[in-house]
Amino acid sequence: MDNQKNRLTSSEITSLWAQYIQDTMSVCISKYVLAKVKDSEVYSLFEFTLELAEKLDLPIGFTDKGVNLDAPPLFRDTFWLVYIHEMTMHGLAGYSISFSVSARKDIRDHYYQCNIDAMDLYNKSIEILIWKLEIFILT
Repeated sequence: MDNQKNRLTSSEITSLWAQYIQDTMSVCISKYVLAKVKDSEVYSLFEFTLELAEKLDLPIGFTDKGVNLDAPPLFRDTFWLVYIHEMTMHGLAGYSISFSVSARKDIRDHYYQCNIDAMDLYNKSIEILIWKLEIFILT
């Protein structure tokens, strides 16, 4: 099937736009957290998150103008670890739905990779959460 001749469906357009807005927001939040967080594992997790979210092009959503890196920390590092874990769960659900409502192969391939990336991020975040919880329980 020639993807250039087949128009995007309304559900494909909707899911692509929603993903884009979520990812541009993720870039802003990740940059802020990277400027404030002290925990090296949480820092590493947000570096990975930023790397994934910055793969996108076009249109203009959230930008660097929307985040003040000089603002004082809003939360502790533990909050950001739980935050990224929770957001990854939402991403996994959204990517799975977007994959299942897409007809074009290029769009399905895109969401297939998004799911793999989100599963990698989920695995990293849950491992850090479990490790941090074990340390907390033992101390």
